[in-house]
Amino acid sequence: MTFRITEEMVQHAFDILHKADHAKARATFNYAEKRLKRVLAMVMQDSAEKSSAAKETEAYASTAYGTALEQFKIVSERYYELQDEREAASAIIEGWRTQQSDLRAAGRVG
Repeated sequence: MTFRITEEMVQHAFDILHKADHAKARATFNYAEKRLKRVLAMVMQDSAEKSSAAKETEAYASTAYGTALEQFKIVSERYYELQDEREAASAIIEGWRTQQSDLRAAGRVG
């Protein structure tokens, strides 16, 4: 039994690649990543600790950083889900292209 990639599967893959969801998720991911660094810097700046290492330790343990980290996790999960979906769609299209090439080659040889 041979698996065939159908035109409907290819169309669905193209639809996935043309959705704006990934661009929005990527922008949100980049923003959340920068926000995480900003929260860390702000907490370190407000720290009364003397050494940089102590300020950093306090910042990583802070509620503000923990909240930002939790938000970053949620944003990251969505971004990587959409990234995986796009990679799967690209693989389907590449598989279809190979399938079409094989069919053309079989037509010429046979």
